Amino acid sequence: MAMLPLAAARLSAALLVMLGACVLVFLLIHLVPGDPVDVMLGETAHAADREALRAALGLDVPLWQQYLAYLKGLAQLDLGESLPQ
Repeated sequence: MAMLPLAAARLSAALLVMLGACVLVFLLIHLVPGDPVDVMLGETAHAADREALRAALGLDVPLWQQYLAYLKGLAQLDLGESLPQ
């Protein structure tokens, strides 16, 4: 019966590590210099087009809401759409 507390401790530690990794990946994505909207549309795009794309990508909401949406997508195994090259 001593196996159950050990398994619970390991499982909780693994969940904390995965949550920490999610936070780290999310922050690293947002710390990369440059604006993804500028990269996708170019520097000469109109302001209305920029704002529309920003809203479509969810970049117009606060960072904590973006993080919650990121975690929700991870929980549903939805990693988003690939950007065309």
